[in-house]
Amino acid sequence: MAKYKFIDLFSGAGGLLRGFMDAGFEPVFSVEVWKPAIETHQNNYPNVPLLSEDIRTIETERLIPYKGMVDVIVGGPPCQGFSTIGKRLVKDPRNELVFEFIRFVETIQPKIFLMENVKGLLSSDGGKTKAAIEEEYARIGYKTISKVICAADYGVPQLRNRVFFMGVRNDLCIDPVFPSETHNKENYVTVGDAINDLLGKENSVPNHVPMKHNATVTARIAYIREGEGIPAEGLPDEIAKGSRSDYKDNELKNFSHVYKRLSRFRPATTMVP
Repeated sequence: MAKYKFIDLFSGAGGLLRGFMDAGFEPVFSVEVWKPAIETHQNNYPNVPLLSEDIRTIETERLIPYKGMVDVIVGGPPCQGFSTIGKRLVKDPRNELVFEFIRFVETIQPKIFLMENVKGLLSSDGGKTKAAIEEEYARIGYKTISKVICAADYGVPQLRNRVFFMGVRNDLCIDPVFPSETHNKENYVTVGDAINDLLGKENSVPNHVPMKHNATVTARIAYIREGEGIPAEGLPDEIAKGSRSDYKDNELKNFSHVYKRLSRFRPATTMVP
């Protein structure tokens, strides 16, 4: 039986690519422009063709030969902001990458597309952005649904929420449906489940580069309890002060999202670099 074929846009290091390949899909090509992600992609997926160029420079004529040859297009176009008139998206620099994803879908006409983004997109401009995106997909012949999905509900040890838009080409006469959750709060995969086996093996883990904290940062971390952030009572004055200009009042009060310790008994929160 022939494998389903897919194209991976805004591939990054290949997260969606890996998932679809593990599910038995055959990649046609990926698109990515950020150099560090390109290097990672080429190292991990040397046999997957990669267009390492700005997606906006890929002419529509280059896509036409793939029409009827691709089953799925996937990707997560960056979305810094949107403009709408009624339910129509306005083409401006803040949302043009979403239009590039839509252009690929419109030209290649896959059976299905899957587009991922931050969950805040659903409430953007009072919901007009979501309606405008769905209107665009309806215009090019797709029935579309959207849903905020938490990765932990599908066995990933992280409470990461993202919105997914799934569309099915109208001529297929089937409704798009998201898969049912496989996990819940009673049986989430935890940080401990995922990485406790690495304890004591830090020096032999591939690609593990531990950070070299200075004495002040090390002292701050020592005050953080497992599963918590900066204590409510704060940190001692001698280690609470910072030197960076973006610290409010030169203190750490706005950095609770950085200074925190994961719990081995729960899924991780979304990590902030």
